[in-house]
Amino acid sequence: MAVPKRFGVLRLVGTLLKVIAWIILALSVVFAIVVGIADPSMVGGTALGGLLPGSLAALASGGIVAGIIGLIFGLIYFLLLYAVGESVHLQVALEENTRLTAALLLRMHQESQVEAESDYVGDFGREPFEG
Repeated sequence: MAVPKRFGVLRLVGTLLKVIAWIILALSVVFAIVVGIADPSMVGGTALGGLLPGSLAALASGGIVAGIIGLIFGLIYFLLLYAVGESVHLQVALEENTRLTAALLLRMHQESQVEAESDYVGDFGREPFEG
């Protein structure tokens, strides 16, 4: 028994949320790579350059740290948006399943009523007040 599809806009919203989640994940990975390999002088200078050794100064000036932080936030946003999109799809599927179950139960109830009526013979063949 097929159930007609309902809530097309909710399906669209759920799909859009999942697509946006993938786009954010891809952009955060690209951001992490670009910021991680960027020259520290382009990221904001070497404010700590005089206090720390060379490679540690480049790390502390923001390159790799900013890339990792951007990647972590991108992953968090990805998971949140994807979970919301899946939740919308779950709720629509739950509604479809509930509607299908209700239709099948109604059909089973109607079939059982027809069988119960056809099995009933009644006492119309007897004489009234017969003992």
